[in-house]
Amino acid sequence: MKILKIGGDQIDDSAFLKLLASVIINNDTPTAIVHGGGKGIAELQHRLGIEIAHVEGLRVTDPASLEVAEMVLSGLINKKLVAGLIAAGVDALGISGIDRGLFRCSKKAHPSIDLGLVGEIKDVRSEVVHDLVRSNITPVISPISLGTDGKHYNVNADEAAAALAVALKAEELFFISNVPGIIQDQRVVTTINSEEAIELIDKKVIKSGMVPKILSAIQAVTNGVQQVRIVDSQGLSTDSGTTIISDGLSNEIASAQMRTSDVVAAEAKFVVPTYSRPLPVFTHGKGAYLFDAEGRRYLDFAAGIAVTALGHSDKEWVEAVSNQAGKLTHVSNLYHTEPHVELAQRLTENSFADRVYFCNSGTEANEAAFKFARKWARSRHSTQEKTGIVAFEGSFHGRTIGSLAATSKSKYRSPFEPLMPGVNFATLNDVASAKKVITKETCAVIVEPIQGEGGVNPASKDFLSKLRELCDQNQALLIFDEVQCGLGRSGNLWAYQNSGVKPDVMTLAKPLAGGLPIGATLVTEEVAQTIQPGDHGSTFAAGPLVCKAAQVVFDRVSQPDFIRNVSNTGEYLKQRLMELEPQQLVEIRGSGLLIGAEFSCAIDPLIQAAAERGLLLISAGENILRLCPPLIITMEQVDEAIEIIDESINIMEMGRVQ
Repeated sequence: MKILKIGGDQIDDSAFLKLLASVIINNDTPTAIVHGGGKGIAELQHRLGIEIAHVEGLRVTDPASLEVAEMVLSGLINKKLVAGLIAAGVDALGISGIDRGLFRCSKKAHPSIDLGLVGEIKDVRSEVVHDLVRSNITPVISPISLGTDGKHYNVNADEAAAALAVALKAEELFFISNVPGIIQDQRVVTTINSEEAIELIDKKVIKSGMVPKILSAIQAVTNGVQQVRIVDSQGLSTDSGTTIISDGLSNEIASAQMRTSDVVAAEAKFVVPTYSRPLPVFTHGKGAYLFDAEGRRYLDFAAGIAVTALGHSDKEWVEAVSNQAGKLTHVSNLYHTEPHVELAQRLTENSFADRVYFCNSGTEANEAAFKFARKWARSRHSTQEKTGIVAFEGSFHGRTIGSLAATSKSKYRSPFEPLMPGVNFATLNDVASAKKVITKETCAVIVEPIQGEGGVNPASKDFLSKLRELCDQNQALLIFDEVQCGLGRSGNLWAYQNSGVKPDVMTLAKPLAGGLPIGATLVTEEVAQTIQPGDHGSTFAAGPLVCKAAQVVFDRVSQPDFIRNVSNTGEYLKQRLMELEPQQLVEIRGSGLLIGAEFSCAIDPLIQAAAERGLLLISAGENILRLCPPLIITMEQVDEAIEIIDESINIMEMGRVQ
C-alpha cells in the first residue's frame, strides 16, 4: 500500500494531476490519497467575513469555521481532485474521514485553551480503504473526521496521512510539498533519521509548514511504515527527495508523542486545576535545555521558577542523589543523620546565621520565620501585643495561610480570607511609608531583597539600611526572604550581600536542592535560643537524600568563580536586552540572573511565540518578563535566547498593530 499526502493548492496544477495519475496507473502498488486545503479554507473564510480565531497563538475551529473547512475539504477540493484524476484515467472516489467511520477521533486536548472542533485521530477503520483498492478504486480522502461524541472535527492532513499509513501497514508514505525535501546548506538532505530531523527543527533549519510533516513522518516510520519520503511533484516518479528513517530515539519520540494528548487529557480529568499549563509534556532535560514528548528541545530560561541552579541532569548531582538513595532516604526528624548536619554547617559558616531550621518549601520557611519571630518577641518583651508583621506591596511569600497573609496581591489573598491577622503593608523603597507601620508592636519586618513574583523589583541599599535601623529602634526582627533571589541568583552568594545589610532571619528554598523539595530558615543565636523542642517541626524536612543533593548545589554555587560567572553573564544578559529597544520596553532591572523586563503591554503573546521557537520564558505580572535561567547558562546561550526574544517581540508588536 502507498499513501500520498498532497496539499490542497496542488489540485489547480493540471500538469501535477496528470503526473499523479501516471504514477498511480503505472504502479502496481494500491494507492490512497489524503489531501489538505488550509489555504482554500482561509480564502473562503475571508470572502464570507468569518474571522479566523486564535487564542494564545493557536488557531481555534468554531462551528462556523468547521462548516467552511468541511465545505472546502470534503466538497470543493476533494471533488476537484477526483475529477482531475478521473479525467486522467484513474478510477477515483472521494470520501472524507467521516464516511463509513474511516477516521474516529477525539477532541484535541489543551490544558488551558478550548481549541474547538479540532480532532486527533484515535482509530482508523482500515477496511474502508481496503474495500476500495480491492476494486481498483483510488480513495481520495478529506481529513474531516468523526468524533467519538458524534460531532465532526477538522484534523491536520499530515497527521491523518501518517495515521492512515500506520493503520494500513503501508510500505510507503509520501508527503508531496512545494520543496524537493529537507534543505540544509542549500542542498537536499537525501536520508535523515528522526533524531537528526528533530535537531534540525530545533536549529530552525526545518520550520513553518514543514515541521508537522516531519513530526508526522517520524510517527509513521517508527510505527511500522517502511519508507517515508518528503518530495516535490517531480520526486513522485524519481528517487529524489528526503527519506526519513527510524532510529532508537525515534521509537521513544513517537511513542511519547502519541502519549502527549493522553497525559493532558488525564490531567484535565484527575488533577485539581491550580495551574494553567502550556501544552508541552516534558520528558527529560540536559544542562540548560528541556525536551518534550515529541523530542523538541527548549532553551530553559525559567529553570523551574529559579530552582534548577545547576541545570538539568547535572552529573555530580545525579550521582550524589543516586548514591544516597541506595543508602538512606528517610528516617524523620526523630533521629540524627550526617547529611542534615553537614548542610547546616555549610549554610551557617557561609552566612550571617548561627543556626538553621529545615523544612520542605519556601512558604514553610516563611511560616517558620513568623512563628519564630512571635515566640522571640514574647520571650524578650513583657507585652503580649508585640505580634505585628510588616510586609511590602508587590511581595510574594507563599500560599499557606501565614505566608499568604504577608503576600500583597489581592488575587492570591481574597478567596481565602480571613488570613493570619496582624500584617500591615508598606511601599517598597519608601522609608516614610515603612515608618508609619513599623511600631513598638511590630515583631518582624519581612522583605525580599529582590521581589520575584511581584515584578523583579530590587530593594535599594539605602532602603534596606533604613529598615535595619527601624527594626533596631522598635526591637523587631528583620527577615529577608531569599527564597527566589538567594544562593547565587543575585550575583552574590546571598542577595543581602548586595546591600551589606544583615538580617536576623533569612529564608531559603527554591535552588537549594537543585529540584528536590527543601526549605530553610536561617537565624541568629539570639532567635534560636527562644525556640524549644516541640515548638515547630516537619516530618519530611532535612532527609538525608535531599540534604545530600543540597550539599552538591551549595558546594558548586558558593565557589567564587561560579558566582563571578553568574554576575558577568547577568550583566551580559542585561546588555543584550537593552540593545533590543522595542517600542513597548519600559525598563530592565534586577541583579545577577534574576532579570525583569517591563513592557507597556501584556506579554503573553511574546511568551507564547518564544515557546513555539524553543525558548521557555515566564512572567512576573501581566507585563513583566522574568528571566531566571539556570545559573550555568553561557553567554552563547544568552545570544540564542536574545535572538528568539527579538523575533518574538516583533511578532507581539505585529499582533498589536493588527
